[in-house]
Amino acid sequence: MLDAAEERLWAALRAGRRDDVVLAVLSLPEDRRRSLRPAVRRHDRVVGAEPTGARASAGEWDGELRQAHWSAATAAVLGCSTVEQASTYAPLDPPDSYDLPKALFPEHLEVFAEEWFARYLRNPKAWDRIRGIESALDWAHEGLIPAPVDTGAVLFVITRVPGTFPGPQMLAYLEARPVLIDVTLRRIFDVDGIKGASLAQRDEGQPPGTRMDDFVIPELIRRGHWTVDFVKDGIARARARGQSPYLARWFTGLAEQVTRLRG
Repeated sequence: MLDAAEERLWAALRAGRRDDVVLAVLSLPEDRRRSLRPAVRRHDRVVGAEPTGARASAGEWDGELRQAHWSAATAAVLGCSTVEQASTYAPLDPPDSYDLPKALFPEHLEVFAEEWFARYLRNPKAWDRIRGIESALDWAHEGLIPAPVDTGAVLFVITRVPGTFPGPQMLAYLEARPVLIDVTLRRIFDVDGIKGASLAQRDEGQPPGTRMDDFVIPELIRRGHWTVDFVKDGIARARARGQSPYLARWFTGLAEQVTRLRG
């Protein structure tokens, strides 16, 4: 027989009340949460397998299935998991990717950021696995975690943040989160692009005047975020480290753009 705390949890799951699920889970001792994990995972799989508008065959949810039911199920799984287990859950779409780790694991957000960006580095084309991981960049902007500097994070910023194509959108995104300009993006000269995630590949698909090399980075210099000397020094480091011909051509093109600025 369920006690009152578990009753509240399952009632919130059936109703699709995500925030009430969070409260219910947090009211339980840790060992109880872990013991509930198999059951809430089964519930998550059941609701995740059905389309929007579906009716529950056995009362698993109330009324027609909605996004709210999926979010509530996700909250239950994360809340009944260890932080290491929770950080591997996918897909985790916004706003859940932003809200739920903050609510359930406020002291361990760096674990999520590290796992998410390592995941991107392993496979930048695993679309379902990388949905929502840009939320970690907002946590950095808010000072909840240090701005990430690992290779996966740097490559994600320059190649995959939703809504940042072409260059003007990227510049606006960065200026709204200056810690990324000051910390994360500065690492572009010290990490190597990979297949599916590089500055060269990003710019290859953008029209002239909207790319990283001929718009975003020159604008960062014009607006005082970076200096010509900083960028030229970074280009020199990248060249000295050695690059594939494909990537080397991108740095050569950037050097030409920066030379024009100084002139």
